[in-house]
Amino acid sequence: MLKILLTTILFCLLSFFTFAQGYKIEGRISGLKDSTCYLTYYYENKNFIQDSTIASSDGTIIFEGKNPLMGGMYNIMVGSWQSFDLLITDQKFSFEANFKDIFNTLKFFGSRENDLFYSYQHKSVKDALKISVLSKKTDTISVNQMYSTQYESALYKKKFIKAFEGTFAAKIIKSTLATDIPPAPKLANGEKDPLWGNKFFVEHYFDNIDFTDDRLINTPFLYQSVKYYCDQLEFLSNDSLIILMDSFLNKSRKTSLMRKYLVSKIANQAEMSKVMGRDAVYVHLLNKYYINDPLLWDSLTVRLVKERYKFLKNLLIGSKIPNLKAIDVNGTERALYEIKSNYTILYIYAADCSHCIDFTPKLVNFVQGNKARGIEVFAPIFGNNVETWKAFIKQFGSESFINVIDVKGKINLYQEFDAQFTPTIYILDKDKKIIGKGNINIETIRDIIFQ
Repeated sequence: MLKILLTTILFCLLSFFTFAQGYKIEGRISGLKDSTCYLTYYYENKNFIQDSTIASSDGTIIFEGKNPLMGGMYNIMVGSWQSFDLLITDQKFSFEANFKDIFNTLKFFGSRENDLFYSYQHKSVKDALKISVLSKKTDTISVNQMYSTQYESALYKKKFIKAFEGTFAAKIIKSTLATDIPPAPKLANGEKDPLWGNKFFVEHYFDNIDFTDDRLINTPFLYQSVKYYCDQLEFLSNDSLIILMDSFLNKSRKTSLMRKYLVSKIANQAEMSKVMGRDAVYVHLLNKYYINDPLLWDSLTVRLVKERYKFLKNLLIGSKIPNLKAIDVNGTERALYEIKSNYTILYIYAADCSHCIDFTPKLVNFVQGNKARGIEVFAPIFGNNVETWKAFIKQFGSESFINVIDVKGKINLYQEFDAQFTPTIYILDKDKKIIGKGNINIETIRDIIFQ
């Protein structure tokens, strides 16, 4: 009997605890009825549905769940055309509004963060509307009023952030602050440092973002900031970029969702970069933040990254490319390392690739027109259909290439040579070290070889 009683008590306690840990957002929007409403959360520049409900005849809507919501910025969509943002820090609160003007009539109960957020929003929108009206006028008084309003609005933002420091609302507003660049210092020659602005921007761009707060992941502002920052750094060398990225990532806690998010975003940006050789940054990130930081990831992710890293580290500019052996049109095994030439172009292509069909004749003409440079083309094809392969060679006049095929399917060009698109091209020096790579055009090949 005692065992049954204890079990019953435990079950009740667990049920209460589970319920207590859930969320309940209740609202009443007068003028709204019988409409489906959605609670959505922000992730990067998109919204995803978290919950849905139907408004009652008096405009009451209730979103409720057993599991707590992730902290962040959410959005409630009501009717077919209206929506409004709200902050999730509290799991249980309520609000009321009028459907005709939700933004200006919205009131929260039991959520100080949303009270703060909307007090700022109302002032900010009011200032923005005033500035918009004044900007259309050209008289001196209006222009001065516009500048004065802009100054007051910027000052209010800074005062708000300081007054409510530590709140999520203040963190969100602060994350939208532009980086204030101080006057450039003078160099030894008395001139102002012309690189000061760029240097300060790069080193201090994220001063206003709290990377220890995972809730910022579920706002549109973090994504915009990280993407903009990475886009602005395309001019940096790999070494400089690696130093910056390491410093940047150290701002987050080691096992946090924020760190996981930032690592994946920056790694993806480096992998997709159009800057030749930027994969060196990607490989660095894989090694340091995936392979050597396994607690951040699940075991499958770490295993897949290790497999990819094993091949990519040998395909960086300056590295000697792995050897490749396959059968030529005469049935003879040919090896990449056996080619004796000043330059070798490793040209990985597919017979059904439209870009390859267009590019192959151009490459043939380039090589034939620059024989004095000592250029050879080693051209493995995807697939093992010999007839299709030979027909392609004949049709596009690439008989001068060292054409090879892996009839037994032993070579994984996609993995071992990172041929994720066709054609994939590697330009090698006489020692088979990579001096250029990627999905590049004839002009780029010429620039690399002729430099």
